[in-house]
Amino acid sequence: MSRAKEADFYYGSVLSALFNNKNGSITPAIVEGNDRRIYNFITDNTEFKLFIKYRSDKQNTKKNEYSSWLFTLTDDNIKELCQYLKEGCNLIVALVCGVKSLKKSQIALLDKDQIQEIIDLNKTSITISRKNHEKKFRISEYQ
Repeated sequence: MSRAKEADFYYGSVLSALFNNKNGSITPAIVEGNDRRIYNFITDNTEFKLFIKYRSDKQNTKKNEYSSWLFTLTDDNIKELCQYLKEGCNLIVALVCGVKSLKKSQIALLDKDQIQEIIDLNKTSITISRKNHEKKFRISEYQ
């Protein structure tokens, strides 16, 4: 019998959101995954590579009106992302911003231009934050 790992729940939440989104779910013809955090999608309309990272809980902040998550990019992550960008892949990075009440967790999506900008700045981490009741995430400029 195989045991579920914590990461499986976070990666599964991203896939579920893509397949079941009321505002425009996708219906892939093919989904390939050679690694638990990287999935290749082919639909009738497009192809894209989905790279997933997660944080299981937000950071402690001095201000209660903000929520913040820090995602570390390993050397291997950066090499992989650079390779995908060099190959011209339609790349999307999904950052799962977890909280203790899992159903209140959120997903931030970064497109290939945002990913390229992070790499060009030689960042080794990404901080995503959001003020309470705001609809959009903020990406901190310098890390």
